[in-house]
Amino acid sequence: MRVLLVGGRSGGHIYALVAVASVLQARAPETDLLFVGEAGRMEEDFVPRAGYRLRTLAMPAATGTAARLLALPQWYRLYRQALAILREFKPDVVIGSGGQVCLPVFLAAHRARVPSVLLEANAIPGWSVRLACRWARPQVVGLLFPGAAHRLPAGQRVEAVGYPLRPEILDTTRAEGVRALELDPARRTLLVFGGSQGSAHLNDVLIDWLRRASAAPPAWVDDWQIVHLGGWVNAPSAEPDLQAPLPYHYLPYLHEMHYALAAADLVVGRAGATSLAELTALGLPAVVVPLEGLADNHQVHNATWVGEAGAARVIPDARFTVDGLAAVLDELCGDPARLQALADVSASLGRPDSAERVADLAQALVGGGR
Repeated sequence: MRVLLVGGRSGGHIYALVAVASVLQARAPETDLLFVGEAGRMEEDFVPRAGYRLRTLAMPAATGTAARLLALPQWYRLYRQALAILREFKPDVVIGSGGQVCLPVFLAAHRARVPSVLLEANAIPGWSVRLACRWARPQVVGLLFPGAAHRLPAGQRVEAVGYPLRPEILDTTRAEGVRALELDPARRTLLVFGGSQGSAHLNDVLIDWLRRASAAPPAWVDDWQIVHLGGWVNAPSAEPDLQAPLPYHYLPYLHEMHYALAAADLVVGRAGATSLAELTALGLPAVVVPLEGLADNHQVHNATWVGEAGAARVIPDARFTVDGLAAVLDELCGDPARLQALADVSASLGRPDSAERVADLAQALVGGGR
């Protein structure tokens, strides 16, 4: 089977495709795989390092409806380039994980009559996914959030498959995570991070809370430790200089995120779709602070899913203050029963078998379903 995998710009899009690729090759080592991504983005480094071939398309930098209309000639050229890639590679199926690079490739797949599977990780489908569903009509759209279905064109086949995750996210044990990060195995671990780029707001609130708690430590601090990942972009310029009331481990960035997630007992973070897919697949309770003002305000809608289900406490960004953080940590870190209740619901939402399910869909489209 020949499989074209397309997606880019964010780590979540690339990791999802690599996870599916790993499953397909494990099932049939002769599977021929080709990735298509966006020129100048992280996939140019990550995909070859993962051992796969990559072709790239130079996508328009323009955003917004008016700018995209002005870029129509460039979009047409991209469509022609994508069509050339399909005619050269001759895939049996196309799998897309999101990002604007999917649009020209899925239009080309529709023209070439190649069956396709398109993944959508957010509660509000992105503009490229909505347009691909309207113009390219993929055979199936795999969703993390089942409620996203009503935002797609009528008649579109959808499947709630979750969002594929790297095997190491699912397979790393707590003991391995604790050992790799040099943590105390007798303490529970609070993990605080704002995504790969980090969040200056989350960083500042946590550091202010640590300074306050140093003067008046909460009763639960003897049982906990903190792992704080500052972020690739928004990390403090130097390691925070403070006297913490509990063991505090600061890292500007951690490539081996699976170690931190494996060691975690409670996570404070943003509401990116991939992060929520990881938390629920691992059954981790969370305090979710959605970043507002992104496209379609999608993080707010993502957070609603875990919040209403009872898998996380959701705090609006404007209300995420030192007092707000102190209150929710006292509630959860000081009450193991409440923490476990969140964890149980989180696990019930998770789809740790998502990569397998997406591979099943792709194989079924070409007559190779199991």
